[in-house]
Amino acid sequence: MTSQLAPNNSSHWNQQKVLETVRGLKELSLQEKTVLEQMLQNENTKMEDIIKSSATLQDLEHSLVALAKQIAENNSMRVEEMKTEPNSSETASNAINLALEKYEENKVSTQASSLKAILKILQKVEKKPSDNRNRQLKMSNIVVKKFVMKVKGGEQLMKACGYERTEVGDKKTEHLLMKEADLAVLKIGISLIQEKIKEIKSGTEKPSTKRQSTKVLCPCGFWGTTDQDGLCSVCYKKKMFGSPETTKQVEAKSAKSAKDGWKPKFKKARMKLKALHRFRLGVKACSRIIQKNKKRCFECNKKVGILGFECRCMYVFCDLHRFPDSHNCTFDYKRLHQNKLKKDNKVVVHDKISKLD
Repeated sequence: MTSQLAPNNSSHWNQQKVLETVRGLKELSLQEKTVLEQMLQNENTKMEDIIKSSATLQDLEHSLVALAKQIAENNSMRVEEMKTEPNSSETASNAINLALEKYEENKVSTQASSLKAILKILQKVEKKPSDNRNRQLKMSNIVVKKFVMKVKGGEQLMKACGYERTEVGDKKTEHLLMKEADLAVLKIGISLIQEKIKEIKSGTEKPSTKRQSTKVLCPCGFWGTTDQDGLCSVCYKKKMFGSPETTKQVEAKSAKSAKDGWKPKFKKARMKLKALHRFRLGVKACSRIIQKNKKRCFECNKKVGILGFECRCMYVFCDLHRFPDSHNCTFDYKRLHQNKLKKDNKVVVHDKISKLD
């Protein structure tokens, strides 16, 4: 703004003269005067229009007073709008407090472990708000599953801190996702959770509104309580955390599946076929005589009853003719022992070239 501010007539308004008139206005407060002075120094367009349009000193004073009152009214309206608008930090603190009140329905140990786990997650997000790994948590994660989803009020607390339950990826796996990290809300959540943990440690937490637990018969036959959904301790642990299988149970399951599978049956049938083929090769006689009465010796026809000896050639003999050389046995023992040696003695060959690691 130039030093000479001229109205529509021939007279000229000096910047110093306008400044003196602003300071001499008794109707305005000190704050309103400082606002007009700043507008004059910053060459505001409204101020320029007023100076140009005012012909006399009285017109200038009236227009300056009107401008100051208008600015004051606008400021007061803005303040009222700010008061009426809901504060995000207040709503977040209220939501977090509601979730923490719901936590009182859990056991004290469950409350402490869950709040510590959530506190670690929020502190990681506060340190690195741009890191997507801390803001994107899988629902199948054991920490999220145990300390957030299976605790009353856990998911509500995460939602109050900015997390939302959404499906991510082509497989549509469920995640707890924080789209944008609001540091103000995170600080409020961390402070309130730390206070709650201190209350739990000191034992000054508010008395829970739960009813007194009563004994109820569990479906398994043992006594349970109403605190544990009418289940005993063993069934309640199975419901909450699942029944972890021991190594013996896993081994028994694997052994049972191996026995029931088709592979062992196929191997057994294959061995039987091989044995039958070898037996047929071992027997030299083409037209084999069938022994009808196995209670007599096939060589001397002596009565042996149940005390007879059955040879590999599938005939029954007495005590004198039980050996292969005494009854001209047709079974090929040589081939049998050759196959046994091949099976028992594996070929051991040294590597010609040493392998480099």
